Amino acid sequence: MSIEKKIRKAVLDAPAYHLKTEEGIKLNQNESPWDIPVHLKTEIIEKLLQTPWNRYPLGDIVPLKKKLAKLLNLWPDNLVFANGSNVLIQAIIMACAVNDKIMVLDPTFSVYELQGQLLGNTIIKYPLDENFEFDRDALIATVKKQKPKVLFIANPNAPTGNLYNLNMMRAIVEECPCLVVVDEAYYPFSGTTVINWVRQYDNLIVLRTFSKAFAMGGVRFGYLAADADIATQIEKCLLPFCISKLTAACVDTVLDHPEYVENYTSDICKERDRVVEEMKNIPGITVYPTKANFVLFKCEDSQTVFRRVLNEGVILRDVSNPTTLAKTLRVSIGTKEENNAFLSALKKAI
Repeated sequence: MSIEKKIRKAVLDAPAYHLKTEEGIKLNQNESPWDIPVHLKTEIIEKLLQTPWNRYPLGDIVPLKKKLAKLLNLWPDNLVFANGSNVLIQAIIMACAVNDKIMVLDPTFSVYELQGQLLGNTIIKYPLDENFEFDRDALIATVKKQKPKVLFIANPNAPTGNLYNLNMMRAIVEECPCLVVVDEAYYPFSGTTVINWVRQYDNLIVLRTFSKAFAMGGVRFGYLAADADIATQIEKCLLPFCISKLTAACVDTVLDHPEYVENYTSDICKERDRVVEEMKNIPGITVYPTKANFVLFKCEDSQTVFRRVLNEGVILRDVSNPTTLAKTLRVSIGTKEENNAFLSALKKAI
């Protein structure tokens, strides 16, 4: 029997997630350059030693929801937890749009489109302009005409890094007759959020992750905030107990120590601004404004620059495509030493 008779066509047609492993300074995945502090790891391990591993983690999740909800000024029923915000993207689409339509900006985070296609959806792409902005009224008109079940907007956007105006965002949430998902994976670096709007709009879903500013990419934790009824339905699309006791202990501990996240975020933003200013002085480089922990830039021969920088021991992300992101590369902000190595390698490459 052929593979075509065993596997759905949408799965066969989808590209597999693959990131080539390279040796060098890793500035290609928007991770925190620093790990969780050792004293917090010690506290987490001590907590785990007192936790029964033979029991499912339901008793760990309920108090954790209450704790995070209090910090966010929401109700626990507004929150849904999962082992990464990518899993929540999949759950949202599964709950709302199978063999239907979803809408994304172009360019944006590729997982929205990939997960939408896997579930048989038609992907409506709204093209951003040369500055990666959109016309509010035209976007709303497109939503009303195309009638997608879900609209995804990353704010700040990825991989572009730009931040959308909150007045525009409010108009979209108020006027679009569909669920609007605002992905705030990079909100700690922008200082801008709409999560408090969840109490006002029942068609708004806000996504968050602990993989960036919280330095917990390897732990896998994300959450969404939404109207309680919407949150209940989306949670049905997650497998039971997808948050482990290890993850719960990590999240519970770091929520008591926001100072390390604030320090990390402050240092990354300072380095981001410094890197952008230095890049602007390199001939042949177009640097795009960013409010995230990465910088998108354009150069005439991006493939050659990518290889030359890699030969200098620095790993970038090639995000270019022939339409919306021609000749573009992306660099994550690392430590001061890592950023200096990148700038030196980029100057040599150019």
